[in-house]
Amino acid sequence: MNRNFIDELDRFRERIRGGRSVNVNDRETKDAIVAIASRYFKSVRDALCLPGTSDGALKHHDEKWQELLRLAHGNNGRKTYVRVLGQLKRELSEFSVVSLSHKLERGVNGGELSDLTPAEQLIIDTLDRSISSASASYRQGVLDLRGVLRLSYRGTAAEFREALRETLDHLAPDSDVTSQGDFKYEDDQKKPTMKQKVRFVLKKRGWNKTRLSATEHSVSLIENLVGDVMRAVYARASLAIHLETSRREVLQVKRYVDVVLFDLLEISGAVSLR
Repeated sequence: MNRNFIDELDRFRERIRGGRSVNVNDRETKDAIVAIASRYFKSVRDALCLPGTSDGALKHHDEKWQELLRLAHGNNGRKTYVRVLGQLKRELSEFSVVSLSHKLERGVNGGELSDLTPAEQLIIDTLDRSISSASASYRQGVLDLRGVLRLSYRGTAAEFREALRETLDHLAPDSDVTSQGDFKYEDDQKKPTMKQKVRFVLKKRGWNKTRLSATEHSVSLIENLVGDVMRAVYARASLAIHLETSRREVLQVKRYVDVVLFDLLEISGAVSLR
């Protein structure tokens, strides 16, 4: 993904935002909009067709560009242009993260994904097909753990938790969970917890109480361990001890996340999660 294109889009948005008229009527600006949209479809779009980008996300993004072109063929409000251009920039930035993750995963010769275990590959392949944002977070966490030099593992722990949260939000939207007749918010919560979402998904699949409890317990351990990593930097005087202990804790977070994702995504097969 060409970062210059995203920066150019952002500058163009600021230029339109700075205009004084309520509508964008001048031919020069409209021609510039058509030109930048044409560049997207001719030169940028193909770079977005990555395994981590879902067809639905790309289709939605294309529709936003088409909306921008329709605006340019009429006299439309400046605020509408600014809104659409802001959405395009945010989505392009997300695609850029996915692109970067894939580049970092590849070997120096541009070969296939390097150094992934069979379980990691299965999780990534499954997430790529339906929840690209969760896939990007999971891949980033794996890459962080593969790295030689890290000064903090707080971000790594958060990436694994985010991968799980995104998956649960996809499989168990808040409105579906709260619409259950027996649903009650947990103490001091205004949204369903991850544990409640896990219970919602797996109960629908007919899991018995014993299997449900084991997976819910894993989610609780994930939350506790991630919290430990976040707090540890203040509690451990030695940086070396902090980093080594935090890395072990994040590895444990990943093991639990892998197990829960295998359950949620219904991944089967004789693959070791160790």
